[in-house]
Amino acid sequence: MTPQANPDPILEVRDLKTHFRSENGPIKAVDGVSFSVRKGETLAVVGESGSGKSVTSLSIMRLIPPRAGGIVGGQIIFEGRDIAAIPEREMRSIRGNEVSMVFQEPMTSLTPVHSVGNQIAEAIRVHEKVSSGASRERAVEMLELVGIPEPRRRARAYPHQLSGGMRQRVMIAIALACRPKLLIADEPTTGLDVTVQAQILDLMRGLQKELGMAILFITHDLGVVAEMADRVVVMYAGRAVEEAAVRDIFRRPKMPYTQGLMNSIPRVDRSLDHQLNLVPIPGNVPGPFAMPIGCAFAPRCAFVRTPGCTESIPPLSDSGSGHMVRCARWRELDLAPEALAS
Repeated sequence: MTPQANPDPILEVRDLKTHFRSENGPIKAVDGVSFSVRKGETLAVVGESGSGKSVTSLSIMRLIPPRAGGIVGGQIIFEGRDIAAIPEREMRSIRGNEVSMVFQEPMTSLTPVHSVGNQIAEAIRVHEKVSSGASRERAVEMLELVGIPEPRRRARAYPHQLSGGMRQRVMIAIALACRPKLLIADEPTTGLDVTVQAQILDLMRGLQKELGMAILFITHDLGVVAEMADRVVVMYAGRAVEEAAVRDIFRRPKMPYTQGLMNSIPRVDRSLDHQLNLVPIPGNVPGPFAMPIGCAFAPRCAFVRTPGCTESIPPLSDSGSGHMVRCARWRELDLAPEALAS
């Protein structure tokens, strides 16, 4: 846990269910997810594409288009209020003010016809009663805060005139303009080169320390998780399958899927003359209308046992010290961790 983290949760997601409409019936994109984010900490949510992690973040922000679907169950408790149940008018006063979000692709999130300074200033004016001049000055200050050189000149620039790294910094400036208590970052470094990625992560850590905010970090990159997170929630097929402190996840994952993610990280193997040694997870995430009965990972799992793994969905169990795991065989596999590593 970061030194600034507080044991009290600022956000509690309880049994969240988000479904999308389709001609063949509801698509259960998020199917009963629960976790909490403490004040001042960074919680990472990881998983493959299609695991439901981005839909979870959009659900928290209440940004699922009503025509497409929406939250059908559960609670999202932010500072004691269930923001899943409040009217949209009340949610607008929270969104971008107390809870902000940095999206994956800034070119689709920034308006191309307005300068970046005006877009930051607009975010400030939506939530605070300040003059146009004062909001523009704040915009320049925010650009300086996120490390953009010549912030006054850059404030007059349009998104297409900036590099990818600078556009992502602008998105962070917009998200932090009203000094939120919780920042949701959805794959904020995807598509950036390694150097710029490191700069963005350093920036977020520095701003978190300065502002004392909590961060919900959505990513598929376990390297970023190791660098940024205090705790980790692993998602698969719309459900949380493991949750623990980051050091516990990396040292001794208890869910075969999590171990598969760890084994898929490129490593240098000296016995192979320094070549990259990858161990991919066989198969694919099941489609929304092909979800197996029982554990959703069973068709891809090397340790599946019938009927125990295939007759019912295993519960999320506490294996000790708050390390949660959704696996029918976790006890016996935990006694032989070398089996998982093989």
